[in-house]
Amino acid sequence: MAGSKENLLLFFDRPTEPCFMQKGEERSTFQIPDNFYPDKYKALSNTLANRFGADAKSIPVNEIALPNLQLPMELPFNEQFSLFVPKHRKMAGKLIDIFMGMRNVQDLLSICSYCQLRINPYMFNYCLSVAILHRPDTKGLDIPTFAETFPDKFMDPKVFRRAREVSTVVTAGVKMPITIPLNYTASPSEPEQRVAYFREDMGINLHHWHWHLVYPFDAADRNVVNKDRRGELFYYMHEQIIARYNTERLCNNLGRVKRFSNFREPIEEGYFPKLDSQVASRAWPPRFEGSSIRDLDRPVDQIRSEVAELETWRDRFLEAIQNNAILLPNGSQMALDEETGIDVLGNLMESSIISRNRVYYGDLHNMGHVFISYCHDPDHRNLEQFGVMGDSATAMRDPIFYRWHAYVDDLFTMYKTKLPPYGDNKLDFPGIRVSSISIESPAGANTFATQCLVSCHLDSAPYLKCGAPSHDRAK
Repeated sequence: MAGSKENLLLFFDRPTEPCFMQKGEERSTFQIPDNFYPDKYKALSNTLANRFGADAKSIPVNEIALPNLQLPMELPFNEQFSLFVPKHRKMAGKLIDIFMGMRNVQDLLSICSYCQLRINPYMFNYCLSVAILHRPDTKGLDIPTFAETFPDKFMDPKVFRRAREVSTVVTAGVKMPITIPLNYTASPSEPEQRVAYFREDMGINLHHWHWHLVYPFDAADRNVVNKDRRGELFYYMHEQIIARYNTERLCNNLGRVKRFSNFREPIEEGYFPKLDSQVASRAWPPRFEGSSIRDLDRPVDQIRSEVAELETWRDRFLEAIQNNAILLPNGSQMALDEETGIDVLGNLMESSIISRNRVYYGDLHNMGHVFISYCHDPDHRNLEQFGVMGDSATAMRDPIFYRWHAYVDDLFTMYKTKLPPYGDNKLDFPGIRVSSISIESPAGANTFATQCLVSCHLDSAPYLKCGAPSHDRAK
C-alpha cells in the first residue's frame, strides 16, 4: 500500500544507493516527483522512473512543500557522522525535528525520499530511526539493525571480499559459509587482545548505537529527549557495562580497567581498528601507543577546544558533588537531593538539551570521546577523520572506551558515597511478612536438578542430582 508505514523500512535497504533504485525483497521503487531528483539526475528523471518496467512494484511519493534542509545538508554525503561532535548533533537534531514534524506517514515518506538522495547516509539512518521509534504512527516497526545497513562499522573489509567471492557459489543448494574471525585487530602478544571478543562483539556495539536512538541529544519536542530517569540510566547502563568488562578481564588474568583520570598522561594502549568506511571510502584511523589528547582546532568540524576546558568542566562537576548542589544559569543553586540528584548529574555529564546548565558544566562526557577520537590529528593537518571513539557504533571496540567510562563512573560513585544509607522505610514492606518459601520443579518439590557435563566425584555427603544415570541421590 502507498501509505503503509512498512515502506519506510525500504530506506534502510542498501542505504547508499538512490531510493529510485529497487529496494527490498519485492524490488520496490519509489516514484518520486521530478523536482525531488538532484540536479545530476534531473535530465534522466523520466528514464530513471520507468527503467524497471511495469512489473516493478511502484510506491508513489507525494509532492510536498519542502522544509529548510540547509543545516542537515552541511555534512558532506561521503563523510563520517558522529553524535559526539557538537556540530553533527545540531544537524541531526534539526533533521529529527523535520521528520517528527511531518503530518502523517505519507508525508514522512515523501521527505525521506527527498533527503535520502542528499543527506549523509549515516545521519539519515540515525535520524529516521529516532523518528520511527518516537512517532506514534510508526510504532511497532522493526527497524533493521545497524549491522545490516552498515556492516562496515563492525567487520573487517576482507569479510566482504570473501563474501563476494562465494556469493554465487552454491553446493547442493547451500551457499558456502563465511567464517568471521573473532580476533583480528591484534596478535596474542597484545594483552588487551584477551578481551577483544567482548569489546569487538557486534551485539554490544549495536546496543551502544541503539542506546543513542532511544536517548537522542537534541529535538524540538523535549519529550523525545527528556525521558524518565534518563541521566540516572546513563550512569547505570555504563556502570553495568564496566562491571561486566572487569569480570571478563579478571577471567582472562587481566586487572580491573585502569581509570583515565589524568587527561595529560599518554594513553598506554593503542588501537588499530582494521575497518574501512564504505561511505567515506577510507580506513578508520588508528591510535598509536603513548598517544596523548591535545588541544583541538578543526575548522572543518567547527571544533576549537583546549584540554584545559575538559579539566574545567571536570572541576565544576567535582565542585557540584562536594557542595551537593549545582549552579543554575540564573546564579542560584539547586540541591542534589537523594531522589533526583543522580539523574541531574547524569544529564549534566551526558550533555543534552535537558542539561540544567549546559554552558557552565559543558560537555564533559561527549567531548572526552571527541578529544580521544582526534588525538591522531587534532588540527586536521593530515585531513583525517575521527577514530572509533568518535562513533557510538564503534566506540566500545577501543580499550580506552572502558578506561574513560570507568573514570566517569567514579565521579558518580563519589556522589553516591555522600548519600545517607537506606533506612527501614526504604527497605521494609510494612504489613508484609514471608511465612514460607518453596520451589516447584520437574525433579520434585524443593529439589534442584542440573545436567552433569563433567565427571562427578561421589562422596558420602548429600549432593545435587546431576542427571547421570547412576547419580540418583538428591538433596
